Amino acid sequence: MCTVSWIHEPGGYQMLCNRDEKLTRLPASAPVVETRDGVRFIAPRDGDFGGTWMSVNELGVSLCLLNGPGSVPAGARSRGTIVMNVAASKSASAAIDQAAEGNLGAFAPFQLLAVDLHGRACLLAWDGSNAEVIADAAAQMPLTSSSFDTAQVCARRRDTFRRRRVRSGSLTPEFLLDFHRSHEKHPDAYSVCMHRDDAATVSFSWVTVRDTDASYLYSPAAPCQGAASEVVRLGISK
Repeated sequence: MCTVSWIHEPGGYQMLCNRDEKLTRLPASAPVVETRDGVRFIAPRDGDFGGTWMSVNELGVSLCLLNGPGSVPAGARSRGTIVMNVAASKSASAAIDQAAEGNLGAFAPFQLLAVDLHGRACLLAWDGSNAEVIADAAAQMPLTSSSFDTAQVCARRRDTFRRRRVRSGSLTPEFLLDFHRSHEKHPDAYSVCMHRDDAATVSFSWVTVRDTDASYLYSPAAPCQGAASEVVRLGISK
């Protein structure tokens, strides 16, 4: 369960993500630099299953995984391993192509977003039976998911984005940050910064990629709480 947004800018891009989880889940570990197939990347780790929901590598490629609607089949593999498997990708399209070629039947439904320095944002959507690759995911932004009242939650959050965008008149990183902090009338299951008795937005991630370096800002709390955050940086390889 997540909400993710992004913006391309001259020389780079920014991607923001609220991670929503059951409060019974173990806390995630903070992002660190890891290496896969000779490529360095930054990612946090899920406390229960060890995978990740978001990463950025030294080639300027960022990934974000959202759960899809539907039940988790018996014996399904952790969806967090999908990001780890393609974390070394050289481009957004390469990441999506590699993920799409895998054994998707081993996973519950998901959406995988890939963004790169070339201005691309690609999406792989797996519904448990069929896979769809969207080469240009700009029209899909923001992406969001919820295991509770899925259709209404997603519709409300997208409507929040649309109305705020109309009022703002421009799309900026500051606009996206305000969106990720937002509760509209009050904090609840439908708000972007989500709060329920049994689940909540448990962390906030903000990746910034330039042609010289990438940074991953991570806060282990909802973005409305103003909790302390840490930043991990990585040089971009030419």
